[in-house]
Amino acid sequence: MAEDKKVTSTSLEEILERLNAEARKSPFSRAISIDGPAGSGKTTLARRISENYKGGPVLTVHMDDLYNGWEDALTSQLTRTLVNQILTPATQGKALGFRKYDWLNKSFGELISHPAPNLLILEGVGSGQKATRAFTDELIWIDIDLEVGLQRVLRRDGDYLETEMRIWQIREQEHFKSENTRDCATIRVDGNFFI
Repeated sequence: MAEDKKVTSTSLEEILERLNAEARKSPFSRAISIDGPAGSGKTTLARRISENYKGGPVLTVHMDDLYNGWEDALTSQLTRTLVNQILTPATQGKALGFRKYDWLNKSFGELISHPAPNLLILEGVGSGQKATRAFTDELIWIDIDLEVGLQRVLRRDGDYLETEMRIWQIREQEHFKSENTRDCATIRVDGNFFI
C-alpha cells in the first residue's frame, strides 16, 4: 500500500466516510479486516461499523469462529477458509460458507451459508494476513498495550483463561510479525481511547 493511503483514525465517522468514499476492489462486496492484539476492541469496532454502515447488508465473520482450537488457530487452514470459502465467493457476488468452531465440543459444526453482503467485515487476529489483502479494501489495525488487552480479555471471559491467553499473546505476536500486519494497515486506531 502506498504510504499516503494510510491514515490514523480518531472516530467511527472517519472510518465510515472512508468506507463510503474509497474505490472498492469488487463490485459485489466491499471487504475489510479488523486486526490487532487480543482485547484491543476488534469485535466492538466491527459491531459499531455494522450498526452504522448505510451502504447495504453487512456480514461480520469472527476469526474465533474459524480457528481450529487454540493450537491450530493461525495456520494455513485459517488462510484457506478465509480465501476459498469466504473472500473469493463474496467478492464474486456468490454465497459464502464456513463451518463454525464449537469451543466446548472442540470440533467444527455444520456449514453456515450467507449471501454475499455489501460489506464483509473480517474481525479478529489473522483477518489481516497477507493472503486476505488481495481481497480487502481496508485493513484496520487496532493498537493496544498487550497487558491492557490481556486484562480486558480476562475481565470479559474470566481469569481462568490467563495461562492460555498469555500463550496466545506470544502466538499472535509471532503471527503479526511474520505477516507484517500492523505495517500494512491502511487505517490505524488507538484501542486505548477509541473503543
